[in-house]
Amino acid sequence: MAGSISKVGSKFRVTLELGTDSHGKRLRKYITAMTESEAKKLLNEFEYNQRRNLTLQDTEMTFGEFLNHRMDNYVKYNCEVTTQYGYRNIISKHIIPYMGNVQLQKLLPQHLQSYYKHLLEDKKLSPNSVHKHHANIRKALDYALKQQFVYRNIADAVSLPKKVKFEANYYTIEQLRKLFDCVNDTRLEVPVFLAGYLGLRREEIVGLRWKYVDLDKRLLQIKEVRTSAGANVVTKKPKSEKSERTLFIPDELLAVLQKCRDRQDELKVILEGNYDSSDYVFAHDNGKPYRVNSVTEMFGAFLVKYQLPKLRLHDLRHTFSSILYEYGVDLKAISEALGHSDIGTTNKIYTHLFDKTHKDTVNAMSEALNRN
Repeated sequence: MAGSISKVGSKFRVTLELGTDSHGKRLRKYITAMTESEAKKLLNEFEYNQRRNLTLQDTEMTFGEFLNHRMDNYVKYNCEVTTQYGYRNIISKHIIPYMGNVQLQKLLPQHLQSYYKHLLEDKKLSPNSVHKHHANIRKALDYALKQQFVYRNIADAVSLPKKVKFEANYYTIEQLRKLFDCVNDTRLEVPVFLAGYLGLRREEIVGLRWKYVDLDKRLLQIKEVRTSAGANVVTKKPKSEKSERTLFIPDELLAVLQKCRDRQDELKVILEGNYDSSDYVFAHDNGKPYRVNSVTEMFGAFLVKYQLPKLRLHDLRHTFSSILYEYGVDLKAISEALGHSDIGTTNKIYTHLFDKTHKDTVNAMSEALNRN
C-alpha cells in the first residue's frame, strides 16, 4: 500500500508509506493538504514516483537552506554574476524572511500563494515583480525535483496575478531636438546622442571604449557592456549574439564623438600621469569611467533642471524605434539596429507605438478593389 488520505478537521492528511526499517518497523511520512483534490494529487504523484523507484532524499532542510544550497551548488556555476545578484537579493530580502523556515518537503502551494499575496498587498510590488519572484522559485523547485528533494514542483499549482502590459514612453521628434540642443557641451551630450541616434542601451553606452569606435570609417561596434551587481561593476559581452553589432555613425553623432575625443586628448596632455587610460568614451575629465548608474541619475536631474518631459534614459531607445518606424524604416531593420535577438522581441515591446489602425493594410484592400 503506497499511502492513504484521511480528513483531519477541515484539512486532509496524506500518509505516505515508505516501507520498513531494518527492524521491520513501518516508515511513514505525513503531508497536510488544504483540499481533497490536492491530497489526491499528492498521493497520485507519490505512487507514480514509487513505481519509478524514485526515493526522496531524507532531509530536514528548510526552504531557505535549500535556496542557499542551490545558489552555492548550481547558480554559482551556471549563471552570470548579475543574475546571481538578482537571485540572492530576492531570496535574502523577501523569500527567507517570509517562509524560509518552512521545511522544503512540507512546502505547499498555499505557502507560495500566501507569499505572492504578501508581495502585492504588504510590499506593494507590481504583478510583474511577483512573476519574477515566481520564476525564481519555480526554477529552484525544478532543481529540487531533479535532486530528489521533492516529489513535485508545487509552483505549478499556484495562481499568479495578471501581468501589467509594458508600454514604452518616448519623445516626439520636436522634443528630441530640444533635448539635443539642451545637452550641447554638457556631460550628457555623448550618452544622449548615442541613445537618441543609435538606440543604445545604458550598459552599451557606459561600456563603449574608443577601441570599438572608428571615426574615419564612421563605424561603432558593440562588443562589451558594463553593468552592476550591487556595488560591483561587471564588464562582459553583450546579452546575446545579436546584441553584438556594428553601427554607422551619422554626421551629428560623428561631430559629438570627435569633440569628445579631442577633449580627452587635451586632458591627457594636461594631466599627464594623472590621467586614467581606461579608454572609455563616457568618462570623467581624469579618464576614469562613470559609475554605471551615474548616467541615469544625471539624466533624470537634467530633465528637471531644463523642465523637459520626464523620461528614462532607456526611453530614448524607444524614441529611436518610434521615429524610425514613423519614417517608414522596416521593422526588421529596426530590430537589427537595436540588437534584439529576433523581430518578435521588437514587435512585442513596441507594438503599441506602431500603426494601431492598420491604415496601410486596409488601404491596400481599398486600392485593390478600385483598380481599373
